[in-house]
Amino acid sequence: MRSRSSGKSENYLCDSPGFLVNRVLFPYLLDAAELFEGGVDAAKIDDALMKWGMPMGPLRLIDEIGIDVTVDIAITLEKAYGPRDRAPEILRRMRESKLLGRKSGGGFYKYEGREQSPNPPPPGTGSAAASESVAKADLAQRLMFLMINEAARCIEEKVVESPEDADYGMILGTGFAPHRGGPLRFAEHFGLKKIVEEMNRLAQSDEKFVPCDILKKHAREGTKFYEP
Repeated sequence: MRSRSSGKSENYLCDSPGFLVNRVLFPYLLDAAELFEGGVDAAKIDDALMKWGMPMGPLRLIDEIGIDVTVDIAITLEKAYGPRDRAPEILRRMRESKLLGRKSGGGFYKYEGREQSPNPPPPGTGSAAASESVAKADLAQRLMFLMINEAARCIEEKVVESPEDADYGMILGTGFAPHRGGPLRFAEHFGLKKIVEEMNRLAQSDEKFVPCDILKKHAREGTKFYEP
């Protein structure tokens, strides 16, 4: 997928693995799977994101993509971008167990015709007690921070020319909640300084939340992606 803004230079585009949509989407998907691995209920994760405005929860979306396909894409992205795109062990175990998502009749959910129900967590997932501190956090915000960070990197690295390109691409390519305006527009509404503060807090225990340079610059200088 390549975005172009009318009336603007077209010399900004650069090829990169995953280009825009997969690159921005996958840290979000993989962290959702990691939360499930840690013991957070699949329905709790998906319901939080659907209430936030996404058309489908991240774990249900992985089931639709296919566990095997998700792992393959993650391997490609990890080679390019490092550990923030590493597929958690739970996805690899599910693939080995032939729990491939909807196409195999089961993944994070069981599928019988049009009906779906949560699948019991495979052996090796965390306990409810282990997930308590995460479950108390705002799951939607946590996962959105990863999308915001990657969308910002796409601006920083000139993968796309403008925040409009990044936001519009995610709305069209993933169904990102249109009323939120896209990840970067939402970030400005939320407050870039607050996002950087929250991400720095999360990064103390998980380095994938370290905010990228352009986010830190905007937070430090009080500037925005969408300048007036």
